[in-house]
Amino acid sequence: MKKKQSQTITFRLDPELIEEIKKDAELEKINVNSLVTKILANHILWERYERKLGLLPMTKPFVQYSINKMSDEEIIQLAEEVEKDTFSDILNFMKGEYSIEEFIEIIRSWLYVAWMQHDVNSDKSWYILKINHDLGEKWSLYVKTLITELFHDIVQKSLDVQSTKNRITFKFPKD
Repeated sequence: MKKKQSQTITFRLDPELIEEIKKDAELEKINVNSLVTKILANHILWERYERKLGLLPMTKPFVQYSINKMSDEEIIQLAEEVEKDTFSDILNFMKGEYSIEEFIEIIRSWLYVAWMQHDVNSDKSWYILKINHDLGEKWSLYVKTLITELFHDIVQKSLDVQSTKNRITFKFPKD
């Protein structure tokens, strides 16, 4: 991903808030500036749209129970028809067109708020997004189908996907 030039800004914050931010940064093994940047970027990329678009927080046991009650065909239909349209509306509301890098950043924002572990790397030809979760094969099927369909519709390109019970790897083309 491209590195952008930064600017300096000053905020007045409650000392207790500053201490909590320092604790969180230490737990994540990053500096305070990186944590605050991550928090603000998450707000800009995702949180400011949540209420406007009717997104609801769900507990992990609820999601896991619900998705495990569905057949594979129902999960694919949910991802391709219902959720794809909803996510597509969300992405279009946020911004009309997306580069591959911007698409990956929006997906990363969703993964971050959903507490799914993920990592992005790249080589000459690909951005490689790895998602680790513990929600099982049906969740992998849902996420794989949703992201593949969204990417094809929004960026109009295909991607390579591999999934297991608790891991999904997407290879996004760089061109």
